[in-house]
Amino acid sequence: MIIIRCILVVDEHKGDETMEELNLQPEISLAAAKVIRERRTIRRFAKRALSGEELEAMFRLAERAVTLEYDPEALRFVIFATEEGKRQTTAAIMAAYSNQGLYRWIPGKLLQTLAEQVAKTPAIVAVIRRETDDPSFNDRQLAAASAMIHGFTLLAWERKLGLVWNTEPVIGHEALFSGIGLAADERLVCLLYLGEYDKIPKGKMRKSAFERWTVLENARREEKQTR
Repeated sequence: MIIIRCILVVDEHKGDETMEELNLQPEISLAAAKVIRERRTIRRFAKRALSGEELEAMFRLAERAVTLEYDPEALRFVIFATEEGKRQTTAAIMAAYSNQGLYRWIPGKLLQTLAEQVAKTPAIVAVIRRETDDPSFNDRQLAAASAMIHGFTLLAWERKLGLVWNTEPVIGHEALFSGIGLAADERLVCLLYLGEYDKIPKGKMRKSAFERWTVLENARREEKQTR
């Protein structure tokens, strides 16, 4: 079985080659903002195969935007883009679902339908990090992985690729770990289901970013005014 493994290591000499390989040009801030606003979660994919090599190059480019300190050898992305690889991944995912919570009570026909839908996904990516006894190390690894995924989603959207993140409790199931070959000290950050799309779903109202942060300077000013 062919599985393309991405172990992301910073390589300054390959940066320009990766950019040229993807044929991407530097974008102005307005263009970047447009991609961020327009991106949607895609759950229905076109029946077109994806290139594992192209996905790997996009992840390597997304990695270059991560500025915090982390251990690249303790973080890896496994890309399942071949039919054999997707069959293996689907079997592992369904084994985990079949033994997880309410999914155990779902009729067999519905589970089969879910299995067929997973198997038809053009590519599945397992994002994997190494777990240690150091909470700060684990937090940095998770933050770095999340930053790479966010960067990758924008690069993918720019190339007409959509995806959905899977962070359900099922990603912590032992059947999934063993099925896709995780080591004893590794954990899944998420599964990414991705592919090309024919239709873009309508946008939904999003919570304003202003509701998610507090400006301390203003908070101190308001505190002084109440005294």
